[in-house]
Amino acid sequence: MYHYLDMHCDTLMAGFFENVANVYDLPGKMNDAKRMHEAQTLGQFFAVFFPPRPEENASSQAQQKPALPDDDTYFSVCRQCLLNTVEKHSDILALAHNAEEIQRNFESGKQSAILTIEDGRAVQGDMARLQYFYDCDVRAIALTWNFANCFGFPNSKDPAVMQAGLTDFGKEAIGVMNDLGILVDVSHLSDGGFYDVAKLSRKPFVATHSNCRALSPHTRNLTDDMIRLLAEKGGVSGINFGASFLDADTTSQNSTIVRLADHIEHFIQFGGEDCVGLGTDFDGIGGHLEVSQPTDMYKLFDELQNRGLTSRQIDKIASGNVLRVIQESMK
Repeated sequence: MYHYLDMHCDTLMAGFFENVANVYDLPGKMNDAKRMHEAQTLGQFFAVFFPPRPEENASSQAQQKPALPDDDTYFSVCRQCLLNTVEKHSDILALAHNAEEIQRNFESGKQSAILTIEDGRAVQGDMARLQYFYDCDVRAIALTWNFANCFGFPNSKDPAVMQAGLTDFGKEAIGVMNDLGILVDVSHLSDGGFYDVAKLSRKPFVATHSNCRALSPHTRNLTDDMIRLLAEKGGVSGINFGASFLDADTTSQNSTIVRLADHIEHFIQFGGEDCVGLGTDFDGIGGHLEVSQPTDMYKLFDELQNRGLTSRQIDKIASGNVLRVIQESMK
């Protein structure tokens, strides 16, 4: 049995819009603490994703209830939801800030919850807020989502935006994050921003939920050159289970185990077996998924075994590679 560590889910956002006090049991959603325990996962990165504002994407916000508050309030509510889950279900779930705590939690029969941020807009261009979020248990930050912010520019079909790199603040922030022990996440970042991070980061960085652009041309995915560079820097990319990031047709709604394994093998081909992990994007993706919840994950591991990957390699993909990066980059 492989105990996996997932680098990305949007379950806290799902909990917010369901207006629940904790994320132990979320019927109709993809992920929750109950199913994590049933699947005996090692741990889960719980992202606080900041949804777009009405002025950025009016249609996405028009029907959302409860209404989206200011970013600090939203972050506080999502964080508290995770803390509530940990407190109420402390027999199966514990917060973790580093690799040692993840291992200790598992030895105690508990799954680990690692708090992260998706979209660094909430940092507001203020270095002191990096310390604030660290003190609030955040251990990884995706620098951008799909809009420009204080860190830099997002992935885009516009070549000028895609080539744009980090802002001056973003460049300085990389070193501050390295020093604090906050993992730098380049998923959603522009290509120019990726190369800036690769140049500036003194510690391994990650793409928590990005796939291979050679197999699926989505701008969120990594080119073969990026995969090589990520591997050289000791980083890891988490395989995103969303169909649009897996298929050559980015409008596809079918996420298959075969396609997941294809991307994993491509990462291994161009970056080696140490550069790929899991970043499901559970509760942030839709469509038909053959692996749609934690208790389905064994199906992917079975496919990898059938393709000839060794137990050692599968264990690295399941958790070992991400644990190594956490050990080297988080405090």
